[in-house]
Amino acid sequence: MKVAIVHRVSRGEEDNLAELRELCRTAGYEVVYELRQVRPPHPEYNIGPGKVEELRKIVRSMGVEKVVFENELKPVQEYNLAKALKVPIITRTQLILEIFSLHASSLEAKLQIKLAELKYELSRAKEKVRLAKRGEQPGFHGLGAYEADVYYDEIHRRIVSISRKIEQVKKHMDLIRFERRKRGLPIVSLAGYTNAGKSTLFNALTRERVRVDSQLFTTLTPTTRVTRLDGKPVFLSDTVGFIKNLPTLLVEAFHATLREIALSDLILLVADISDPIRVLREKVETSLQTLYSIGAHDIPILLVFNKVDLCGLEEAEEKIEELDLELPYTVISAKHGWGLAKLQEKASRLLRGFVRVETVLPYTGDTMKLISEICRFSKVNLLDYGSECVKLDAEMPIPLAERLRRRINNGYFKAFA
Repeated sequence: MKVAIVHRVSRGEEDNLAELRELCRTAGYEVVYELRQVRPPHPEYNIGPGKVEELRKIVRSMGVEKVVFENELKPVQEYNLAKALKVPIITRTQLILEIFSLHASSLEAKLQIKLAELKYELSRAKEKVRLAKRGEQPGFHGLGAYEADVYYDEIHRRIVSISRKIEQVKKHMDLIRFERRKRGLPIVSLAGYTNAGKSTLFNALTRERVRVDSQLFTTLTPTTRVTRLDGKPVFLSDTVGFIKNLPTLLVEAFHATLREIALSDLILLVADISDPIRVLREKVETSLQTLYSIGAHDIPILLVFNKVDLCGLEEAEEKIEELDLELPYTVISAKHGWGLAKLQEKASRLLRGFVRVETVLPYTGDTMKLISEICRFSKVNLLDYGSECVKLDAEMPIPLAERLRRRINNGYFKAFA
C-alpha cells in the first residue's frame, strides 16, 4: 500500500520522518511522499490548509492510499483531513498498534495490544460517533448505527473483560518468575532501542534461534533461556525494544513485559554504534529514560555498543568518548561474535548474588548428586577428585552456597564476597 507521511513541527524542532518511514516499512507500507511543515498546529487540520491542498494533489497523482501523521490528531482534525483527502488518516500511535498486531505471537502480547487499541478508541469514541453522523468518510464509516453512549459503553465493557484476562496471565507469569527466583540464578535482561541487535546478541549468547529481522518491534514477548556469562549461569531475557515518544497507553499496556526488565539483576543496554552520533545519543537517552521510568534506577547497567563491524573500532571509540556517559560499556559485533568474551567478563563482574566458595566434600551417598547441581548452577574454578574427598572452588548463587554450607556442617567451608 502506498502512503504519504507527515510531520508538523514547531520552530526549532527536528522532524521524526526517518523513524516514521521505518515504522511504515515495518507495517508493510511503501512511503512515496514525505511532508514536513514548521508551524503551530492548525485547529482544523493540524497542518496548514495550503499543505492539505498539496497533499490532496499528491494523493491523486501518486495513488496514495493512506496518510500517516507523526503528530497526534484530534478526531475532528482526522475527520477533516479524511474528508479533504478522500483516504484514511492514521497517527503514529495507530501505526505502532498495527505493527504490534502483526508481530504479536503470545496470548499476553495479543491481549495487551487489544487493550491498548480499545483505550485509544475509548478516548475518541464519543467525538468519532458525532462526526460519523455528518456523513461517511474514509476511516469514519460504520459508526452511524451507534449512539455515542452505547458505543462508548461497549468499548468500556470490552476493556474490563480483557483487563481481567491480562490479570490471569500476569498471575501465571508471576508464578514462572517465582520458580526462577527459587533457583537463585540472576536474571539478565537485554534492553535497548528497537532494531539495535538485541535478538542477534541473544542468539549469540544462548545459541538459540529466535527471530531476527531488520524490522522494528520483532520481539514483543520476552524470551528467556538459561545461559552462562563468563561461566556463571543466568536467566537471559530478550525484551521488547524501546522507541522515541512511545505513546503512554502502549507503555501502560506493556507494563508486564517491561516489568521483566525492572526485576532484573543486570541490564545489558544494547545500542547501534553505527548510527550517526546525534541519533546514537538520542537513542541511548531514550532507552535510559524508559528504563528509569519503569523503576530500573538501582539495577546495574552495562552499555553494549553493537554493530562495530559497520563502522570500525576507532570510530566507535570516538563516538563513545563524545557521548561522555558514566556507565560501564563494551563494544561488540553480535553478528560476527566479536567482543563477546569481553562482554561476558564485564557482565560477570557486575552480577550480584554470586559468592565464591572453597570447600572439601566427603564422599557420601549424595556427593555426586550435589556436585552435579553445583556444576549446573555455578562457575566451577576447581573440581579435584582426591582419594578421600573432593576439593571444590566455585562461584555460585547465594541460596545454593547457603544450602551447601548447611550440608557441610562443621567441615571446611570458606566463602568470599
